[in-house]
Amino acid sequence: MEKDLNTSQRRAVQYWFADGLAEIAGGVICFLLAIYFSVQQILPASQGSFGVLFLIVFVAAFGIRKLMFWYRERSTYPRTGFIEPKKGWEDRRLLGIAISFTVLLLGFMLYTILRGIQTMAWMPALCGIIFAFIFALAGYRTKLVRFYFVAAFCLVLGLFLALSGVGDLWGVALLSFCTGLVLFAFGIVTRVTYLHQSSVTAEQADER
Repeated sequence: MEKDLNTSQRRAVQYWFADGLAEIAGGVICFLLAIYFSVQQILPASQGSFGVLFLIVFVAAFGIRKLMFWYRERSTYPRTGFIEPKKGWEDRRLLGIAISFTVLLLGFMLYTILRGIQTMAWMPALCGIIFAFIFALAGYRTKLVRFYFVAAFCLVLGLFLALSGVGDLWGVALLSFCTGLVLFAFGIVTRVTYLHQSSVTAEQADER
């Protein structure tokens, strides 16, 4: 019984990513991050510009998420129904892993600050680790292989950019842009597959 319940919960979580909209929205947000880091590199550094740009990116990302929900209600749910998955933070293991990773990351950043270690050159690697952790966690929860691929891609690309000397904010911008391209590609392929499968299902239902 418990195995059947876990299988149902996993399918409910996977259904959230069945239409490709989540990956497409994530790709657009990564493009915004790429623009944000590029502008931060180009413009003179100031607390005012940093705060304004961050607020713009945050509001835009929130708007993209709301737009995805709006479109999903009018496109996905009428086609294949509505399923509400179990909330991610209800899983204590995932919550513990997320908290532990956050504490370790903050501890590392505090250590570098206290020791006076310059980490700007390693920012692509750090961001690659953060992206890899997020997508690996998504892959673990959804059991979708494509998220593990994105996690490995972010980790390898982040380390490559740092080791090749493309550090600082330019490296983070390039990492975000490439990650957005990968997410957008997965989203488009998943979207096309979903639309084809849902159309076939609808035609079979009409024939009956």
